[in-house]
Order: sequence, then structure tokens, then C-alpha cells
Amino acid sequence: MPCWLPETITPAQFRASLVIFLTILAVGLSYGAISQSAGFPLWQTVLLAAVATGGAAELTFVGVIAAGGVPVLAVLGGLLVNTRNFAFGMSMGEYAPRGWRRWLGAHLVNDETVALARTGTTRRGRWDAFVLMALLLFPAWVGGAALGQLLGAVIDADRLGLDAAFPVILFCLVVQDMRSPFLGITAAGGALLAFAATPVLPLGLGAVVALAALLPAAGFTAARSRRARRASEQSATPAGHHAGAGADAAGGACGSAAKTAAAVADAPAPGGADKPAGADGSARIADGSRCASDGSPRTSDGASAGCRAGGGNGGLR
Repeated sequence: MPCWLPETITPAQFRASLVIFLTILAVGLSYGAISQSAGFPLWQTVLLAAVATGGAAELTFVGVIAAGGVPVLAVLGGLLVNTRNFAFGMSMGEYAPRGWRRWLGAHLVNDETVALARTGTTRRGRWDAFVLMALLLFPAWVGGAALGQLLGAVIDADRLGLDAAFPVILFCLVVQDMRSPFLGITAAGGALLAFAATPVLPLGLGAVVALAALLPAAGFTAARSRRARRASEQSATPAGHHAGAGADAAGGACGSAAKTAAAVADAPAPGGADKPAGADGSARIADGSRCASDGSPRTSDGASAGCRAGGGNGGLR
């Protein structure tokens, strides 16, 4: 592990980033060789790799041109393939910091950077993994394209078999997420859509069709959030109702105690005396409750137990 790496990067992530770096370099060689055979000059190959930075978009564009297609259709095909980055960008927006780093990171959003970022356990860890993969991806892709263009005369791109190795590495990066039933079902639905669309659509567009699996997944997530919010609101309502009922009951008890105390204070004392019962000239209700002058419970005034009636003027105190 190099000393300049942040502490959030694990050795497993670093090893995975190196494997992806070598794979991207090899795919860049293949792309450069195909571009050279299609008649593209070196500067166009490198510029397209640096501006698009999508992998499949550049290969789709060069493939359409090499097959004799119209340049406009080649551009539209590359843009359509790169629409998968819309979903990748939404995922990256969860942990990307605000400011210029978010805008620069948006240009480097790709299958590999987002896949490695998914292996992070915290928001900072995911962003650090994204940056690490982006720093390795860009020079590997652009440099591989330039080197493949220069070596196009001696490289047979059809025999490298890199189109099969590349998706396998990406699958290994995200296979842990498939343990979640929700993510597993969504990914399986997208894979079925891509598999069904591949025979009838141009090369590379099947993955774009797979994005349609996100629509029911988004609807399910929204419905689940609404149910959870409704359940929390319903569970909070009885608690407030019971608290209010308890306060009303306590207030009623103190009000009844105060009325009883007033009745005792007004009643004549035994033996015809006009003095209320009690050694201090006051009638006490020894029910263990404390009442304020408005009939509400009072527990923090330090008074003795019971509601007292009487006093020097026979009033409640």
C-alpha cells in the first residue's frame, strides 16, 4: 500500500484498482487498434478517448464508422450508450462533495469508478475509492488508446478476447451488493432486458435498455418510503392521545380534590364551633396529590402532600 493513499482505502480495493487499471489499459490498446484500422489519425483517437471517457461509447462510434455508417448515427449511438452514466451519476451524487470536485467527478463517472466506489463502507470511503479509480482510469484509457493506435499494425484486436474479461471484472466488484434481495432482483431484471434486446439492437445498446429495470425499482422504493412514513405517523398519534388523556385525568382529580377541600372548609366544626377541622385551622385532603390554584397537578413546589383548603381567610392555597 503506497503511503500517499488515504486510510479509507483498503488493500483489497487497491489490488482491485490495479487489476482494473491493467484491464482498461488492454481495452484501450484494442480501441486504439480498431481506430487505426478504421482510418482515424492519432489525435482523433486520443481526443475522443479523453472527451468521452466512456469506453463503450468510443468503441461504438469507431465501430459504426468502420462498418461504413453515417457519422451522425455514430455520434447518436455513442451518446445513447453513454446514457447509462445517468444512473451512475445518481449513485455518485450520494457521496460526492459539493463544488468543483463534483463537476470534475461527473466527467469521470464510469462503470469502473462507480463499481469500486460501491465497495466503500462510508461516504468518505466511497469518494476516496472513486477518486483512486478515476486517477488510474483516465491515463490508462487515454494512454492505452494512443499506444494501441501506434501499435495497430501489429495488434490483432479480435484475438485478445478482452470484451469478455472486462465485464467479468466489473461483476466481481458488485457481486457483494447482489446479496441484497432488492438489488439482486433489480440487477436480474436489467440483465434479462439486456439479454433479450441484444439480438435485435445494435451492439452496445442492450445495456441501455437494461436501465428500464430502474423504473419499477424506483416506484417500489417510493411506495416503501410512503408506507414507512405513514406507519410512523400512526404510531405517534396514540402516544400523544394517551398523554393528553392522562393530563386531563390528573387535572380532573385535582379539581375534585379542590372542591372537596372547599366543602370541608365551609362545613361547621363538631360541637358547634365555627372553626374548620385541623390543628392549624385548615382542612386537608390527604390523597397524596398536589394541586395548583387552577386545578392542575403541581409537583415541584415542595408543598406537603394533599390539597389544602382554608388558612387565615378560608381559601384554597
